[in-house]
Amino acid sequence: MSTYEQLKGLKVKYLSADTSGDRLQEGELFYNSSDFGLKSHIAVGAWSAGANLLVAKIANGNVGLQTAALSCGGFINASDGNPDRKTDSEEYDGTGWTTGGTMNTAKSSGVTYGTQTAALAAQGESVNSEEYNGTAWTEGNNMGTARGENGIQFGIQTAAVAAGGSPNKALVEEYDGTSWSEVNNLPAANFAGHGAGTLTAGLGFGGYTTATAAETLAYDGTNWTDVGNMNLARRNGTANFGTASLAYVAGGITPTGNRQTTGAIYDGTSWAALSASLGTGRQHNGGMGAGGSSTTSGLACGGNIAPNNSTGATEEFNISTSTVTGAAWASGGNLNTKRKEIGGLGTQTAALAYGGRQGSDGERTESEEYNGSTWAEGNNLATGRRIGVGAGTQTAGLAAGGYSTGYVNLSEEYNGTSWSEGNNLNTARGSGTVGFGLQTAAAAVGGYTGTAHSGLTEHYDGTSWTNSNALNKGRSSGTSAGTQTAGLYATGSDGASPLADPEVEEYNGTSWSEVNNVNQSAKFGAGFGLQTSAITCAGRHDLETSVDRVTSEIYDGTSWVTSASLANARGSGVGDAGTTSAGLVFGGDKPDGDESVATEEFTPETTALNIKTLTDS
Repeated sequence: MSTYEQLKGLKVKYLSADTSGDRLQEGELFYNSSDFGLKSHIAVGAWSAGANLLVAKIANGNVGLQTAALSCGGFINASDGNPDRKTDSEEYDGTGWTTGGTMNTAKSSGVTYGTQTAALAAQGESVNSEEYNGTAWTEGNNMGTARGENGIQFGIQTAAVAAGGSPNKALVEEYDGTSWSEVNNLPAANFAGHGAGTLTAGLGFGGYTTATAAETLAYDGTNWTDVGNMNLARRNGTANFGTASLAYVAGGITPTGNRQTTGAIYDGTSWAALSASLGTGRQHNGGMGAGGSSTTSGLACGGNIAPNNSTGATEEFNISTSTVTGAAWASGGNLNTKRKEIGGLGTQTAALAYGGRQGSDGERTESEEYNGSTWAEGNNLATGRRIGVGAGTQTAGLAAGGYSTGYVNLSEEYNGTSWSEGNNLNTARGSGTVGFGLQTAAAAVGGYTGTAHSGLTEHYDGTSWTNSNALNKGRSSGTSAGTQTAGLYATGSDGASPLADPEVEEYNGTSWSEVNNVNQSAKFGAGFGLQTSAITCAGRHDLETSVDRVTSEIYDGTSWVTSASLANARGSGVGDAGTTSAGLVFGGDKPDGDESVATEEFTPETTALNIKTLTDS
């Protein structure tokens, strides 16, 4: 009889925890001496939440791998019901989305192929074809026949197949990296189908012929062969990826018109349902779901969750010995007093909210403490104020500047019970003067003085304020993170237009330097964390249209990518506290103009091992 070591090349380890170190692999046995049990690591397939697209869209094309994906084109339904086709593209690094190059021609429901740095996009209500090099799009030679809603597609930038399309096309064209040429037709007209594989070993499945189809076709580079039906007929799948011998599809719409969360897998012979389902049922992506030829990971992003209702939701599929739980915002306890333009400081489990404004009333003096679950009333500020500096902790806090029937330089300290007057700022300012650091080592940056948007920086040492070097650009209503010697100022406004600025600057305790911009700028949003690990979220991009944001972005010290979206859109002075591993936002404006009492807590992406305990049964 063969032993486990002979079969697997591994011994059964004797461990005190559910890990087998650097040799972790599916099926490896180990004995957990703490739990007194024989266990094994198992690989399972599951979808988990990823960071939302910058722009929610329908019929966007997606290519690449889960950790290096590209989404391009698509459309947003305009108020008149006509599709507003887009030229923008976005890049995904496995964590979040950033702005990519702009396409030359707006496309939706097109065909897309390749990788993030070598992509091809074509069709989409035209014969247009263009290529992407990871930075910019360039025009290529046109297709022979214009078609609408995409058909079956698979391949790479230099060897691609486009089969079918609307209205009722059976035409097939191949691309060799330079030009398109017609080849053998599909057995029947098809559009809104799916594909996986390569030019010489491709697979087409589902779509719409005279009805939603279940047919599966294999392509050998010359001919199409019927290889059986799908387990569930569907068209407009949200994600499809893999090879001709191991392919995946998820989402889409069935003959009864139901948007699917379900997925299916093809093993080279037949289709079977996947136990893993999407969190959001949707249809109508223009291209392949990013995942390329990978058979263990993929990506679904964007799509249509209801008639004329696009989504930016991104989900990641993994077959892995670990379960991934995506970053998320969750509801916390409500504030006792609804407010906007509110001050905040502290941590997720020990935060302080103070001041703010409610309706047309004057500035508030109320303070509230948060313990990670509920808010409790604390002693009031000596002077009511809004949108000023907040720094420190719940038991050693600092509030300075802001607006109180005028722009003020007043400074107050909080000791966990009550507020006391401190020495004043050198320059009175408000309208989004930001602060970061501790009560005894804080910085106050930017703001509006009543006559100008300021770049002033002042340091507080626990006793008095001293001037430091200014921002490169005077701004107010931005967000901040960090410490007195490693700070960050993001987005806001210089007052030159109603639109928010995307600029970001880092502070080293002495001077400011410009770094990479945010992808989506906003005013009066929230920000927290450290200079090398910060989040900015909520706020408004354009104060004239008063559209509150749910989006958030995370900074790693170099670049910004999207992260999980808030459940509640809010703007006009959101309170904030915490870090990127445990953050908090509260208050602000709601889309209807009323002030919010809602609190939301942020947790980052986590992973956990999939462990099966083996028993005698």
